[in-house]
Order: sequence, then structure tokens, then C-alpha cells
Amino acid sequence: MISVLIASMGRPFLLSTLDSIAKARVPKGETVEVIIADDTRDGAVVRLIAGWNTGLPICVLPVGAGNVSYARNACLAAAAGDWLIFVDDDETVEPDWLEGHLSAARDFAADAVFGPVFPRYPEGTPAWFVAADPLFQDWKWDEDGRQHPNGRTGNTLIRRSALGELRFDPAFGRSGGEDHDFFLRFAANGHRMVVTNRARAYEEIPSERATTAYALRRAVRGGQIYAETRLRQGSRAAATAFTLDALLKVAIGAGLWLALRPFDRPRAFRYGKRVATNIGKLKGVIGSRPMAAWG
Repeated sequence: MISVLIASMGRPFLLSTLDSIAKARVPKGETVEVIIADDTRDGAVVRLIAGWNTGLPICVLPVGAGNVSYARNACLAAAAGDWLIFVDDDETVEPDWLEGHLSAARDFAADAVFGPVFPRYPEGTPAWFVAADPLFQDWKWDEDGRQHPNGRTGNTLIRRSALGELRFDPAFGRSGGEDHDFFLRFAANGHRMVVTNRARAYEEIPSERATTAYALRRAVRGGQIYAETRLRQGSRAAATAFTLDALLKVAIGAGLWLALRPFDRPRAFRYGKRVATNIGKLKGVIGSRPMAAWG
């Protein structure tokens, strides 16, 4: 069995997510269940899908903690599948999505498979912003089966037998980064994680996120989370080296951002995003926690 796991705050786009999952071809010999953790206080997910039917067995779990780690852990506890696939409630998937994930896991003897999530920017988004594509994570997806050192839960398969007792840390459940932390620990347990372009998903970007301010805030938050997970067991010397590296990258990135902006705004903004990430790292070094991104 394949268990498709969704942590949701009741966004209406969830219906489109479920529609796309229902249209995905099921690999021979497999069955599919969908488990949705409703992390709203008022049961919004139940109301949203009431009377709506895809033909798939769907189980809605009331969580209501306002903490994505609790929601994801509830999904893991309820899942019956040999394969677990996380997808977000603002994503849609391609018809060969399930086949792609399972074939990659089997071909590369992988315990976790990460597929790409391509942003779909709203109409009216500036062309230079779309060209910069700051909300896309480029993990060299075409290098099918390449091992990757960390991960995230949007469009990700996990082999159930590799999971053990590992769960998401509630300390990251409001800020985000719970998936990054989870897969660092997953990899530390000796599990093989790979990327594939066989299982593609698409994220609908609302207009309020298709902005430079949002992209830079997200980059800062990512840097803070990276610093927190990287330095939690490190030495003072490691923290000093980490800080100096981030400072150097801020200085170089800021110079390239300013120098390139008049000639190549998309490329310049990519450097600006790197500056924001390294500023986030510096904030993480001094113990600054990222702002809430869930709930």
C-alpha cells in the first residue's frame, strides 16, 4: 500500500491536490490511501471535503495544534502503507507521480526519494521575478538517483521500513524546518536519500508570496533553520568558522547583487537571496529563532 500524507490548514486548493492524486496512475500491485491531518482549530478540512468524492479512501485526522510537526506525526501514526508519500495542500502532481516515486526508490535502493516542486506564479508576476524563480529549489533534479544530504516533505517518498521511531520535532512545528531536521536525522541513521525527476509536482504561488519581500524573508528563515540544525552539537571553533563563512558570503553576495542589478536583474536577485540566507545564518548563530510560518 501507498499512503499519501497531507498536513493541511484547510486551504481550498486542497481539493485540486486531491483531484490530481486521484488521477495519478497506481502502480501494479499497489493500493492507495490518503491521510489528511486537519491542523485547524475548527475542522476546516472536514467542511471543505464534505460531500466531495474522488474514489480514493480518505481519512481526516483532527489535530488542531497549529503545529505542523504534530500534524505530520499524526499522519505517520495513522498510515498503513509500505510507502509513505508527503505532498502539500498547495501542490498538484502529474499522472505518473506514484509510478515515478516507486520506480526511483526501487531502482536506486533508496529509503527516501525527493521529487521537484515547480512553482506556478500568478498572472501579473513581473517577468524578471519569474526568470529569477526564487521559490524553486534547484537540487539538480535531472541527475536521477543522485544522493542528497538533506530533504523536505513537499513531494517526498519514504520507505516505511526505514522510518523506525523517527518523528518530526515539535520545536520546529511553527517556524518550519521540521522536515530539514527530520531528514538530517534520517540520513544520520544510515538511510539512502536520492533525487529524481520522475515524480513531478507543482506549487500554486499566491500573489502575496510572489514578491521580493516574501522571497527574502523565506531565505532568512531558511538560513536561521540551517544554522540551528548545523550548530546544535558543534564546537565553539565550528561556530566561529560558520560565522566567518556566512559573513564572507554576505559581503561577496551583496557586491554581486548591486553590481549585476542594472544589467541582469534575475541573476542579481539570486545573489540577493543568498545574502538573505547568510544573514539568516548569522541570526541563527546568535540564537534568533525564525518567525512562525505555520498556523
